[in-house]
Amino acid sequence: MAPRVIVVGAGPTGLALAAELAEAGIECHVLEKRSRRAELSRAFTMEPRTMELLDLRGRAHGLLEHGRPCPNPPVGDGTYLDYGLLDTPFPFSLIIPQHRTEGVLQEAAERAGAVIRPGVEVVALRQDDTGVEVDVRGPDGTTTSERADYLVGCDGVNSTVRAAVGVDFDGWNYDDSVIMGDCRLRNPPSPPAYARITRRGMVAVFPFRDDTYRVIVFDHEKMKLPADLPLSLEDLRESCTAILGVDVEPHDPVWLSRFRSSQRHAKRYRVGRVLLAGDAAHTHIPSGGQGLQTGIQDAINLGWKLRAEIEGWAPPGLLDSYEAERYPIAAETLRKTDLSFRFETSNGVGARLVRWVVTKLVRVKALQRLNLAHLAGLTLSYPRGDGGAWAGRRVPDRPVVGGRLHECFRDGRFVLIGASAGEWSDRVREAQLVEPIARRCPAVVLVRPDGYVAWAGPEAGPELADALRRWCGEPARRYASRDV
Repeated sequence: MAPRVIVVGAGPTGLALAAELAEAGIECHVLEKRSRRAELSRAFTMEPRTMELLDLRGRAHGLLEHGRPCPNPPVGDGTYLDYGLLDTPFPFSLIIPQHRTEGVLQEAAERAGAVIRPGVEVVALRQDDTGVEVDVRGPDGTTTSERADYLVGCDGVNSTVRAAVGVDFDGWNYDDSVIMGDCRLRNPPSPPAYARITRRGMVAVFPFRDDTYRVIVFDHEKMKLPADLPLSLEDLRESCTAILGVDVEPHDPVWLSRFRSSQRHAKRYRVGRVLLAGDAAHTHIPSGGQGLQTGIQDAINLGWKLRAEIEGWAPPGLLDSYEAERYPIAAETLRKTDLSFRFETSNGVGARLVRWVVTKLVRVKALQRLNLAHLAGLTLSYPRGDGGAWAGRRVPDRPVVGGRLHECFRDGRFVLIGASAGEWSDRVREAQLVEPIARRCPAVVLVRPDGYVAWAGPEAGPELADALRRWCGEPARRYASRDV
């Protein structure tokens, strides 16, 4: 059967989007140029908000099986963060190799009915008012044409899709190169998640579940070396020993890399029926794994909106709201990751003083809670529009009659708290809270399929009906009669 949506790229963003669409019953094909998944990656953490979003669809458990929770990641100089300060079911940073994340998301997508096609490369595309046609080269070298209602480019920094629709990818490359690798350690630090900062640079070590370690090194004596200069195990060992003051004895590397980061942002996320997500839309330095978080969150935001368009009930402007909501998030993430990279790599007297002050201030719980909430993604919000003061906010997990609030989103519908969905019951599920979402939160709350408030008010009435129509389209009875 021909797909309704073609996703280009089987990285975390593309696979998360495919799972969203397929579970909603949307025919979806994922075209991946690689013939098999690489076992090396820069992304290795899943932050609490990303875990929450995947939990909305029941996908967090698979990641937990392959990941290692890190509730106290290191800052350096004996300072550690405490994710237990956060209001979330996932009070930790999950350490998990990207290829494991991709495996979990691919299994979810295929189980729901998505078709993953490795060794297939997009070489050209064309679109009109009714769909997108792509020329694809298969594993045997044969080129054929395929058509879908929509196409989403999740094909990374060097996106073929982005280039084909002529979207600029503005930004810059950093001058400094960074050392990174996954390997075993004969003399691992204690605790296993550890970081140290000296005048020579910084080393951060994070343990995976299989007892290999991610080792990240900012070595000021080697940062100007060419990024394409091969990194040897001895190079890694020498830098670690010089900065840590002890030989951790790395061995049996899975992969080693010296790379130069860049920060870039696409001018647009949508051109007609072609959309961009993940690294195809924005690329970040790897600090805090924010690129991975932002990409998966793109997919969750876009998935239900594409579903609404394809099923025919989307209100005007819903699909355009993907770019309107996600573009500012990526722009702010770019700003913060740039500051983080400069903070981590600068070696002047002023920079060292700032790092010392930060490591002292972060020990103040109130300040740490605020900064952690930003890092974890719990403070991200969308424009309020006409939804009231609570609109656009993340909805934390709370007990409801019959289970947990986040479990109510498993089928991808809206959730209405404290009122009846009436004629919108095909798209809106009802829930009754056992305890309030937060102090002074209104009694009636309409929550989007991605776990953000669409509208909140003191009671059901005309304003709720307007909000349901604004977000969920016409009621089922009128929607059905319109199609007759």
